[in-house]
Amino acid sequence: MGNTHYSNAFKTVAVLLQMVFLIIVIVVFSLLVNLFGRSMFTLSDVGTDSFFDSSYYTKVLSGQLVDLGNYLQFQGSREKSEKDTIKYKQYKMQFEGENSNLYYWYENGGNIRTNMEIEEKYQREYVLKYARELGSYLYYDDSRIYFEGNIKGKSYYFQRNILRLFQNSGENGGLIVAVDMHLPNDDEIKEAADIYYAYFPWVEISVFLGILSSMCFVLFIIYLTLATGRNDEDETIRLYRIDYLPMEILLAVFLIYISFLFAFCAKLGQKSWDIASSLILAGTLVFISDGVLLTLYLSLVRKIKADIFVSTSLLGWSVRTVKKRMRLQPYKRGTVIRMVFLVVVAFFFAEEAFGKGRWWGYVGLLAEIALVFTCTLSQENQRMEILSGITQITGGNMDYKFVESDYTGECRIMAERINNIGMGLSNAVEENLKSERLKTELITNVSHDIKTPLTSIINYVNLIKMENIQNEKIENYVDILEKKSMRLKQLTEDLMEVSKISSGNIELDMQQINMVELIYQTGGEFNEIFEEKGLTIITRLPKEPVMIFADGSRLWRVVQNLYNNAAKYALKDTRVYVELKVEEGWAEFSMKDISEQELETAPDDLSERFVRGDESRGTEGSGLGLSIARSLTNLMGGTFEIHLDGDLFTVSIVFPCIGFSAGT
Repeated sequence: MGNTHYSNAFKTVAVLLQMVFLIIVIVVFSLLVNLFGRSMFTLSDVGTDSFFDSSYYTKVLSGQLVDLGNYLQFQGSREKSEKDTIKYKQYKMQFEGENSNLYYWYENGGNIRTNMEIEEKYQREYVLKYARELGSYLYYDDSRIYFEGNIKGKSYYFQRNILRLFQNSGENGGLIVAVDMHLPNDDEIKEAADIYYAYFPWVEISVFLGILSSMCFVLFIIYLTLATGRNDEDETIRLYRIDYLPMEILLAVFLIYISFLFAFCAKLGQKSWDIASSLILAGTLVFISDGVLLTLYLSLVRKIKADIFVSTSLLGWSVRTVKKRMRLQPYKRGTVIRMVFLVVVAFFFAEEAFGKGRWWGYVGLLAEIALVFTCTLSQENQRMEILSGITQITGGNMDYKFVESDYTGECRIMAERINNIGMGLSNAVEENLKSERLKTELITNVSHDIKTPLTSIINYVNLIKMENIQNEKIENYVDILEKKSMRLKQLTEDLMEVSKISSGNIELDMQQINMVELIYQTGGEFNEIFEEKGLTIITRLPKEPVMIFADGSRLWRVVQNLYNNAAKYALKDTRVYVELKVEEGWAEFSMKDISEQELETAPDDLSERFVRGDESRGTEGSGLGLSIARSLTNLMGGTFEIHLDGDLFTVSIVFPCIGFSAGT
């Protein structure tokens, strides 16, 4: 059982849920910021359910009192500018008629102004009673400097906005302001109340959801931090393509995105947004930002878990490169020291030239540039010469040597080491050739040494057979001796043939050969052998001659070896297919048979020396027949191929034709 809490399904759900909870947190935060920013909500409003008991109502009413004060001052002014006249008309539309839920009664110097439509509007006591009945009111008696009302902060707002109306009021100055709490008219107070009742009930729920969502978001981030890169099957940290990007690139993406986000938010901040639009916009930005930032964060976590944080960092690569360079040979450190020296001198000359305007600074800077250019060009030429020498060595010229005195610095050290490598390769090749020569000589000598006594053995066997042998057992022994001696003779001849091919001590008499005739002749020699084993030959040869350019005796040896191979290793009582076909100027001779034993060797290995003998010691094969056939075919300019399909063994040789017409 795997750890199902690390499954892809769990991780996908966790990603989606953390995104949902983060959106809730940000939307709640945005809602509270909007409410606080618009003074629609303060901490003192907690537990307050009525709009008329809230700080938002106090703020709205304060604005209304400012406008009312300006309106009353305009009423008492006889001369008004054009701008004041427009404002006056606006205030009149705001406070007169049926456009306002705010009612006022103002007395100053015996003059009474009011928008209350009551019969006793000139009697202060009745007006004050009416204001109290409306629900929310303020009353100020200037003669007694007396405040009364049920609006939060009434004294502060009267002092700030109303007292300036009573600078020359006389003895009976006073002001009564009342708001009908039923809000029958559509004005600014009614609009503020609608907004308040639309959003304020969500404040407490939003705070609770915000706290709960914050906790859930943190828990899911912790889970994703533990689960990312892991799976149910093993403990291997699985990485994605983004994880192999350098950390600096991911950091750059993060900074670019954050910069873009701040710039975008600043641009949006220049416009006025209602609360609903701002919440939708905040949720959308969080959705996009969470996808980007979570991807970068989880990639960072996987880098740390897989211990590739430093190895995939550009800074880490730079540090490793510097350390590696500093650990190199002394001449490398010397190169670094020279480079640092040249940079310091260049800065010095540049300061003298461009900073202080001294002529010798320009001269020194130009001289240093010329020196660096010359040295760089010389080093590049030396490197090109070394590359050319390496090309010659890899091309087989083992005797190529660099003149070490012609090189300097790193190039000289490379030339010395390449010379040593070339000398080692040359020695290895020479030793290998020497070893091959010794092997060839050994085979030749052994074959010659065996051939003389073997000839005597064969001759004596023939003499014995000429005697009148009456003992059947002895006659059987002589037959076995004859077969084994002939096999040994064939093996000796094969070894000498291999020796000649390996040493290149073989001469070819290339001439035009009729492949059809050669195959018929060879097949005729093996008819009796194939019949003894129950093999049926199916021959498919063209009716017309197929001429190729080859050594007749060597080609006959090749075809003979292929027939001999089929006779030895084909399954008894099966068919052997012999085919010669001509296609696009190439003559292809092939033989197919079913192998008596299971073939587990690769096709190319079957034509190596002694492979058949090694794996089938119970048969009469030596493992040299196919090897000799392949070598002779290649020497005569042909190609030799072996194909295996289960137990189906196919061998083919291909030669270019010399003028052909193939009909079947």
